[in-house]
Amino acid sequence: MKVTTPSSGRASAQLDVQNKVSTSTNLKVAKQADTPTANNDGRTLAKDVYHGAQAPSPALVYERPLAITASDEQETPEQYSERMDAATGLLFAVAIPKIAEDMSAEFAKVKQEIDQLAPGLNDKAWGFSVNEAGALVVSGDDLTDSEKQLLEHKLNESQELVALAQTFQDTMMEGVELLNGPNERGDYWAKYDINRSNFADIIDFKALIEQSSQDNEQVRLGEARLNQFTLVDNIGEQLQCNARQR
Repeated sequence: MKVTTPSSGRASAQLDVQNKVSTSTNLKVAKQADTPTANNDGRTLAKDVYHGAQAPSPALVYERPLAITASDEQETPEQYSERMDAATGLLFAVAIPKIAEDMSAEFAKVKQEIDQLAPGLNDKAWGFSVNEAGALVVSGDDLTDSEKQLLEHKLNESQELVALAQTFQDTMMEGVELLNGPNERGDYWAKYDINRSNFADIIDFKALIEQSSQDNEQVRLGEARLNQFTLVDNIGEQLQCNARQR
């Protein structure tokens, strides 16, 4: 005969209740897992269906590649000063004025020969420059074709004048390049678009020589044939009138 004490009966009853609660909870969780989620208005939302091994990745918001450019080349104050000193010497102070002075003397000789061949031709409005090939070319709307040919022939016949014109062009291009600097942001003459291909359309040597010439008395007293400051100003004026700004 089995005897059940009050304490053992209570323990058995509590264990039975706990088992029922646990079973009920497990059933409720399992039911919730199988039940579709409901939104706020009571309608149920369908489950997500994936057709691959994993869910698709979201699209990228910004896909354009970033372009990284090198910064402008920087000059030290000493480098800038050296570059500007060199440009000043070439364009304004020494080289160009000296070349133009020598050109003036050679051009005076050629003009005398032109006067002998075609008196009065020097009095017409015409000019000359040097083209990309290094030849002297003549411009002037009042000239006939034969007059233009005669002038170009006599100018190019002077090898010294041709060499000086080429040196003038080379020196000016070198000086403008120095003014531009490593970042090509120069001022003064460098702000104009001048190169070997358009040089003859911009610079007129005859006008520079005639407009910068000193009078005969000054030359006789040993002064330069050309006024250096007037020459530099005239070059700047021709650039301003005939060249496009960059």
